[in-house]
Amino acid sequence: MIKRILPGLRLAFFAVLLLCIPVLAGAQSVKRVELPLSGNTAYQTVPLGEQGVLLISKPDRGTFNVQKFDSNLDRIWSIDGPIESNLDYITSSYDGQAVFLLFSKYRSSLYQIVKVNVGPGFVETFTINTVDRFEITDFKTLGYSVFMAGMVRNEPVLIFTQLTTAQTRVLPSAIKGSNAIQTVEVDTAHHLVNVCFAVKKGRQTKIVARSYEETGELYTQVSVDPEDDFSLLSGRLQVLNDSVRILIGTYGYRNMQSSSTAASQGLYISKIVGEETVFTKYHSFTDFKNFFNFMNERQQEKIERRIKKKKESGDDLKLNYRLLVHDIVPKDNHYLLVAEAFYPEYRYNNNAMMGGMGYGGFGGYPFGMGLYNPYLWNPMYGGRGYNQQVFDGFTYTHAIVTDVDQNGNLVWDNSINFDNVKSMELREKIRVQTFANGNSRLVYSHNGAIRSKIIKGNQVVDSDRVIPNETNVEGDKVRKTSTDDIDYWYGNFYLAWGEQRIVNAAGDPQTRGRRNVFYMNKIAY
Repeated sequence: MIKRILPGLRLAFFAVLLLCIPVLAGAQSVKRVELPLSGNTAYQTVPLGEQGVLLISKPDRGTFNVQKFDSNLDRIWSIDGPIESNLDYITSSYDGQAVFLLFSKYRSSLYQIVKVNVGPGFVETFTINTVDRFEITDFKTLGYSVFMAGMVRNEPVLIFTQLTTAQTRVLPSAIKGSNAIQTVEVDTAHHLVNVCFAVKKGRQTKIVARSYEETGELYTQVSVDPEDDFSLLSGRLQVLNDSVRILIGTYGYRNMQSSSTAASQGLYISKIVGEETVFTKYHSFTDFKNFFNFMNERQQEKIERRIKKKKESGDDLKLNYRLLVHDIVPKDNHYLLVAEAFYPEYRYNNNAMMGGMGYGGFGGYPFGMGLYNPYLWNPMYGGRGYNQQVFDGFTYTHAIVTDVDQNGNLVWDNSINFDNVKSMELREKIRVQTFANGNSRLVYSHNGAIRSKIIKGNQVVDSDRVIPNETNVEGDKVRKTSTDDIDYWYGNFYLAWGEQRIVNAAGDPQTRGRRNVFYMNKIAY
């Protein structure tokens, strides 16, 4: 069913605040949009680059709403559509042409998918059935093709659906050894979907990467084996052209892996030409110049002494980190690698055990998690937590940026510290923008402020800056920022968004009082 609401019919539901003054040298808040929050109202944001931004909500149990704003944050259209009343919004996928919204309920085989055509503004709704007790980990789209990865009774499953024919099938994933699907990524340049499997044999794991065409047919497969003492813990595949592919991820010492953790020692990069692996280079975090900058001075000195002592004896200090690795950024025959260090936290609850993961989003699922994420525990060893322990969010410590040359050698590294960033959903927090002069800007948002750092190789060009994400309404005070995020948008603009509680005791009668809002803020650098 396709339904469209003409622009202007929902203007009473939001207020626009125009901001045009700098908040810090080099950064300027251009425009801010506020929408009132009430009850269980929640919004999800999908930036579309120069095409603008989509705002998704569920006004009631049986309805979804999509609003389109242009690149100046002016609303263009609004669409309401029906959805099964017991389904929750899970996630979205944007392939550069259209946005697909996924609705379901926990461990249900029924999914509703809404295709939003972001230009003219109309929607198409599809209902599909997958497999029983399917726990979805990834949702990606390419044209009218849908790829969903997940688990069924602790076994990995990759499901392909062609929406135009309503045909769904499980793609063969027969790989010798137990395996888990690590990542599913859309390659819009080559019109492929890249899937990485971590394959365990004994205590060692390797990465098998497969690329699928829009038809669901296998395009190519790459298999990378670790050195004898190592295990490859994660992987992300990038196709550079018809014959050259790059695989990056984290690795660890084989004997450091346990039933509860995947201990990362460093980053690896593999180059594959045709069917042959040209090289696999391993870069231990102990060889980085700035990896341990998130520690205080005393801690840094202590670990540097331990690293030096180990290297003098021909060994390496064993580490135990978890990293969320971003896509490769090719730059002048080099590769920019970005990763964020994190760890899961738990709290004790005598009345609860760590069970299945809920979706969160607009529904009432436990933990507010979004998609079940295999990064939460070591997917190669099973086990989803411990008795009487309840997941309490991910804490991010720092992000690293490294430059690797075309032969896989480490050229430089740098880092930015996170200021007690915590999130119930594990996703990329840092945004990296590169410039022709060799500079790179690192940006993230936290507690209602935008934090940035400019680097050039190992050097720091502009130290950490904190840019307040203010309303600029006279008398406003932000009392609480419950969620916030930021993304590079287009040109020299970033988009920040989140939820805030604001009080105003000194403004004019129209702005005085309290308000809970969802905001979007266009920021120029």
